[in-house]
Amino acid sequence: MKRSLLTAVTMGAMLLGTSSVLAQQVTLQFWDNQQTESGLSDVQKAAVERFMKENPDIKIEVTTVPYPEYQQRLLTAVQGGNAPDIATLDQIWVGAFAKAGAVADLTEQAGAAGLARDNFFGGAWDSAVLGGKLYGIPFNVDVWQFSYYNKALLDAAKIDPASLSTFDGLKAAAEKLTTSGKFGVGLFGHKGEDTVVVGDSFIFSNGGKILNDDGSCGLTEAPAVEALTYLQQLSKFAPGGILNASSGDMRELFLNGSLAIEFWPALEQPTLQKSKLDWGFVNGTAPEGKTPVGTFGGWNLAIFESSPNKDAAWKFIQFMVREDVNGDVVDLIPANKKAATAFLEKNRKDPKVIMAHLENAKARPLSPRYLELADAQIAMFQEIYAGGDPAATAAKACDAINALD
Repeated sequence: MKRSLLTAVTMGAMLLGTSSVLAQQVTLQFWDNQQTESGLSDVQKAAVERFMKENPDIKIEVTTVPYPEYQQRLLTAVQGGNAPDIATLDQIWVGAFAKAGAVADLTEQAGAAGLARDNFFGGAWDSAVLGGKLYGIPFNVDVWQFSYYNKALLDAAKIDPASLSTFDGLKAAAEKLTTSGKFGVGLFGHKGEDTVVVGDSFIFSNGGKILNDDGSCGLTEAPAVEALTYLQQLSKFAPGGILNASSGDMRELFLNGSLAIEFWPALEQPTLQKSKLDWGFVNGTAPEGKTPVGTFGGWNLAIFESSPNKDAAWKFIQFMVREDVNGDVVDLIPANKKAATAFLEKNRKDPKVIMAHLENAKARPLSPRYLELADAQIAMFQEIYAGGDPAATAAKACDAINALD
């Protein structure tokens, strides 16, 4: 009888404890770019489950959205007062959401938690900083561009792959590799962000800027115009139809052996590893004596200002960028540098070479009007690839960019 009474009391206390946890449980809405056709990748699903196990008072409800409609869905949710608590934001979206007051300033939280620029790739951290305030934490990254090459084609033409890392070397190789039915370089100029990031990398590598420190357009400065002139010259050795070609089109040509050199981020490697090609890569291209500088792409984790559960949301972000977690939850490269080291060692060829490029890469301008800025750049690149004067075309792009608020 006593044992039954004791058991009943104990069970009652356990049930009360469980009810208390459930009653106090916070539910966070987490939106993410859809990583696979079925939604969130398996590793990220496992990480969410792991977080909830470590934090039974917090429940994560995940919504995944295909990239083409993701930004508009977020904007609509913000305007309708239905924003998620947390979302991954493309680096180029952060400025607009921050300017609109839609995402929270995380400067103090990051400082208190010991999360700093040194923990992440510097260019990725910079992509979340606007007006000296931090509006996101880098989640995953990649760099445009690595110059991938078909080793058989280079060997046949007696070209040293290391020469591809210089402006002169790449141009000379491209000319030599462009023969009947073969093309030297996979330059492309369609109306897409991949056109912009590859072009930016050549500008950055020549010491140029897209925007000056005061926010004005820097494309008319000599380093940028020189890079644009170089790209125009290089385009002669690319497949025809460059104005309608994308990075995906160049990939297909590279895989079928008709393109010697293509420009792509490290994300290309899994596809190449499955192919029968003998391939390699170098870290972008710069003038002799300069270090190639890539353009960052990737995603940041942000907390929306309307969230009533910012403390719980911050706890989730800290978990997702933790060294022992970050490498298990990304399809790109972890933004946490220590996690990235382990990830690259396991998943990519020449990981130390990739790390060097990640350390040097720069973020695209964190402009609240970035999409319009990018449109001006796309028009500039298209006109240059069509034979327009680089200096005059850059001036036209700067007029459009400087007219943005």
